[in-house]
Amino acid sequence: MLGHKFRYFFLFVQILAAIILISFILSISFNANNFQDKLNEIMQDQKEEIYLLIDNSSSEKINEIFQNEESIEQQKELYEFIKQNLSFRTYTVDQQNALWLSKNNLDNSFALDPDNAFFLIKIDEEFQSVFKLKCVKGRLFPAKDFKGTGSVIPLLLGYDFQNYYDLDDIICDDEGKHYKVTGFLEKSSFYLSPLRDDSIFWLDKAFVVPLQPHKFEYTNNYDSAINSTFIITDDPENLQAIQKKSNELELYTFEFRSFKKQLEFILDYTYSRIKQLGFILSIILYFSIIGLISNLIQFINTHTKEFAIHLLCGGRMVSIIQRILIQTFFIIFIADIIVIVIHRLSMTTLLTIASSLLIGTIIIIYPAIMLSRTQVKDILRRSK
Repeated sequence: MLGHKFRYFFLFVQILAAIILISFILSISFNANNFQDKLNEIMQDQKEEIYLLIDNSSSEKINEIFQNEESIEQQKELYEFIKQNLSFRTYTVDQQNALWLSKNNLDNSFALDPDNAFFLIKIDEEFQSVFKLKCVKGRLFPAKDFKGTGSVIPLLLGYDFQNYYDLDDIICDDEGKHYKVTGFLEKSSFYLSPLRDDSIFWLDKAFVVPLQPHKFEYTNNYDSAINSTFIITDDPENLQAIQKKSNELELYTFEFRSFKKQLEFILDYTYSRIKQLGFILSIILYFSIIGLISNLIQFINTHTKEFAIHLLCGGRMVSIIQRILIQTFFIIFIADIIVIVIHRLSMTTLLTIASSLLIGTIIIIYPAIMLSRTQVKDILRRSK
């Protein structure tokens, strides 16, 4: 009996692993397709291509830049050269930040970690145009917000903050900085950062502040801003002016990669992951399906006499088949609950549940047919 339970548990673990793998394959596929759709949505309104600045400087060079006291002036000169160059357009989104709010009435879903760190990005004016940001309340940042010298920082909040804050509220973070709420973004506002991640960065739970370079005090401020700047141009040759200027200032060695090219890298990597997971999934599914079918056949053979008595007493074969169904779909039901916990209610979850039901159907087909074709006299003969 103990051995049977252990085997049953082992088969459950196999099915659970298979169903979770299915959910991740679906999730990866959906994310890649959504990312591609959002990128196309941004690119269709751009006559030029968008390029990433990829810093290929050696670690020794980076250390040299950060240790050199003159680097901040050199970085400032490079940053201003990039932002003021008339040969191309740019936008900057610096997400290498977080906002700490120990005193807040927000629920746990807003925090990035248990230390009350929240998602904060710094943007320039062009970013608002490229990603078509709009407010459901209040306003976006006007040009003056990016040059502000006051102690209170303008703040845009994601759509989900509306139940917690109002326009003109003042929020104070753990560093003593004060922010004034000027607007709430439309639901599902987003941006893309292909170099950092192949995900869509949704802004529904984001704090958004204007980038104010005139307030930069440290080398890492300019380093972060430069490497978070994207170039919009129809002529890749224009990008060489950036590298030339960087060489003159003895700073970074850049690689320039278009959004479309980066998308190809992302999709290639995504398909490679799907193939790897699919291979593992096929092996697990093969052994788990064979194992469960064998387990059900063994169950039928073990309980042959019980089934015979049941039928002789007027019971129906359908009720016996129901017992087989319950055994199979119970473990699938438990596995599906775990998938719901991981992915919540989503298209990934729904398709995973549909796939699990298909797997369950495949498992019970042979045992169900075997039982339905068996006559009472055959069961009695086998039970002797």
